[in-house]
Amino acid sequence: MTFTLRTRLLLAHILVIAAVLAAMTGLVMRQQRAWVEEQTLQALERDVCAVAAEIPARADWSELAARWRSHLGWRVTLVDRAGRVLGDSDLPADRLGEVENHAVRPEVAAALAGRIGRDTRRSATLADGFAYVAAPAAPGSDVAVVRMAAHLSALGALRRVLLGNSLAAALLALLLGVPLLVWVTGRHVARIRELEGVTRNLGQGGTARAPEQPLDEVGRLGRSLNQMAADSRSRLEALGRERDEREHILAHMSDGVALLDPAGHVIHMNRRMAELLGQPLPAGAGTFFGEFVRSPELEDLIQSARRRQEVAEGELRLWAAGQRLVRATATPLSDANRESVLLVLHDLTEAERVNQIRQDFVANVSHELRTPLTSLRGYAETLLDGGLDDVEHREQFVRVIRDQAVRLEALARDLLSLAELERPGARPRLEAVDLRELAERQVGVFRPRTEKAGLSLTLAPGPVATVSADRLMMEQVMANLLDNAVKYTERGGVTVVLGVLDGRVFCEVEDTGPGIPEADQPRIFERFYRVDKARSREKGGTGLGLSIVKHILALHGGEVSVRTPRGGGSVFHFEIPAAPPG
Repeated sequence: MTFTLRTRLLLAHILVIAAVLAAMTGLVMRQQRAWVEEQTLQALERDVCAVAAEIPARADWSELAARWRSHLGWRVTLVDRAGRVLGDSDLPADRLGEVENHAVRPEVAAALAGRIGRDTRRSATLADGFAYVAAPAAPGSDVAVVRMAAHLSALGALRRVLLGNSLAAALLALLLGVPLLVWVTGRHVARIRELEGVTRNLGQGGTARAPEQPLDEVGRLGRSLNQMAADSRSRLEALGRERDEREHILAHMSDGVALLDPAGHVIHMNRRMAELLGQPLPAGAGTFFGEFVRSPELEDLIQSARRRQEVAEGELRLWAAGQRLVRATATPLSDANRESVLLVLHDLTEAERVNQIRQDFVANVSHELRTPLTSLRGYAETLLDGGLDDVEHREQFVRVIRDQAVRLEALARDLLSLAELERPGARPRLEAVDLRELAERQVGVFRPRTEKAGLSLTLAPGPVATVSADRLMMEQVMANLLDNAVKYTERGGVTVVLGVLDGRVFCEVEDTGPGIPEADQPRIFERFYRVDKARSREKGGTGLGLSIVKHILALHGGEVSVRTPRGGGSVFHFEIPAAPPG
């Protein structure tokens, strides 16, 4: 059976009070008994001394003892010097011969010695308990000792009355103390229960405060609890900030990070890891990593790190999320409870793409340089081998050398322009430029060329289109787009459209050429990319014009795109922010 704290406190206090009252009652009874006996002995001594002083020389001692008995209320015994009983108030005269000699009785012996004697014992003659006091009688009488006795039964009745009073007082004290104990214990238990409620609230993340008054042990406990709660909140807030900082760092890392338990379940994973694996981020811990990624090579790498207890690295291709190339690093983490694995995936896809672009660029530049250089060398050797004497053809040979040199110069110029545009920190020299005026001038430059080819070149009417831009760069954009359109248009014409929409200036250069296949449109602005390589080289050009256009517009916060309408031809569309008013 389980008792509450209040019940245990109440029972303990009641038992303590009952024990204290019982001990006090026992001590009081003992003191009362001693006091009653002492008071009785003093009364006996007072009366026996008075009687002993008035004892006659001769008398009927039994009658005299009986008379004093009736007068004083005590048993009176008269003893001679030999210890024989001459008279006793409680015995008839004819039985005095049966009474034993009293000389050996302690109180009588003391009186025979000239002192007041006292004793309490059971009487052998009357078979009852008595308190005795004996005193020496006055000289000249046959009686040597006068002894008086009080019956102990009367003392016992008095003691019982006193005992009843003591027990009643103890019971009354207990009855009055129990309600007080109930109130006191209830008050303390209520305070403790209040502390219990505060601790439960704090355990659930609340902000309750424990009472600190009155400033006793429970109050000091409440103060300590409040201080502990404040310290705990401070530590939790610090831990929360650290956790949020770690989560923020992990969430914005360019590498994918995942922590796996010994069974291969995900303990934690950042968003980048889910992106690399082409899967949604798990809602919580417990997802099995093998089912999440389904990559045998990655699983083998993790198992190798766990089995060898050393870092395992390797490059592998994830067939999800666009066949990304990643460098995977699996690091075993051992602690007292478990062996986890930290998996880090570093995306090499962009580096691979940049490297491929670099290789393609080098290959394309080499190829673009080799063709004119081969022509230069061939015609130069022809001239050196006697071609100078060939009057009919030598001028043509020199003209070819000049054209190839011009082509090399254009390639070098475009490469330098592209390098300058891609330089970190490249900034255009901004000024207010009327894009329509600039387009009119470029259209005028290209019109003789289009008329010679039998093509039309038109600038559609429209509003003024003012932008904040680098004038020379925007001329280069317009010139490259017009050159590209005129170069690949064999019949029909080219139309330029300019306008302003939603705070941005747009320009469209539309031609009636063969158009660009949809599969080639995303790559048309790459360096040296050609849809029809043989036909493009036949038309001339460096293959860098559209790439230069894209970079210039990007520096101005703009963008360029291409589309092929249903009827054919190509439409190059670009837009940049319009210049602010004023």
